[in-house]
Amino acid sequence: MQTAELDGQSRSWRLFLPDGIKEGVEYPLVFNFHGTGSTPEQITELNELESLAEQHKFIVVAPKAEFSYETGGRHTWNVEQLDSPYNDVAFIKGLFAHLAQHYPIDTARIYATGFSGGARMSSRLACDLADTFAAIAPIAGVRFADNCAPAKAMPVLTYHGTQDPVNHYQHQADSPRYWHEGVEPAIQDWVAFNGCENRTTSAIRPGVTKTVWSDCRDDVAVIFYRSEQAGHTWPGSPKADLLAKYGLGSTDDLPMSDIIWAFLKQYQRQ
Repeated sequence: MQTAELDGQSRSWRLFLPDGIKEGVEYPLVFNFHGTGSTPEQITELNELESLAEQHKFIVVAPKAEFSYETGGRHTWNVEQLDSPYNDVAFIKGLFAHLAQHYPIDTARIYATGFSGGARMSSRLACDLADTFAAIAPIAGVRFADNCAPAKAMPVLTYHGTQDPVNHYQHQADSPRYWHEGVEPAIQDWVAFNGCENRTTSAIRPGVTKTVWSDCRDDVAVIFYRSEQAGHTWPGSPKADLLAKYGLGSTDDLPMSDIIWAFLKQYQRQ
């Protein structure tokens, strides 16, 4: 873990650099956000993004959340930008600047993914730092904040199970305090913001559909994998059985991390 004072906050993160980094070459950077009550190590084990980064030669940073809703509560991301010592958008902005200063990062190819609370955080960054991030892939927690005003069109890939017992597919009376709307309204807001004109849906597994919104502004796309049977999960994860054991529901055999990287790498900021 690395630690530094950023924007007046003492913050830490896990950094992965692939082997064989060459002098004079710049590499994409993927922010990998853990879920509520989780850690950078656990998101690394959940989505195995670092082994993918070794294979495809990109850099991964997994920041650590410090915000909590109540004293002694589980650490999560300050997605709603509540009054707190922890301003996570400012932290990520500062962390990006810090890493770009010290490592060979291609600043046109900065991406964000994350699970659950980390999905909400990557959605937040697409609202506030759209001139930094080239694309996002929030898993089991896509949002479009009430005050979301991205500076540019934003490519979005997301996955959600209709049986998710945490971040409910449809908003319910007992949904978590941060979960203000269902999954489909959030996706529709991204589709509308991006000005997408075409929509195609195909069945890719029993109970799993893939919907692609295309012909959007600036050649971006919005892609949604919808699972009828899945709960709160990362498809294709070696830890998916553990999530199921905790009562979070079943998963799908989609290689989600590979799907995410194939999507993200298409995009770069001008």
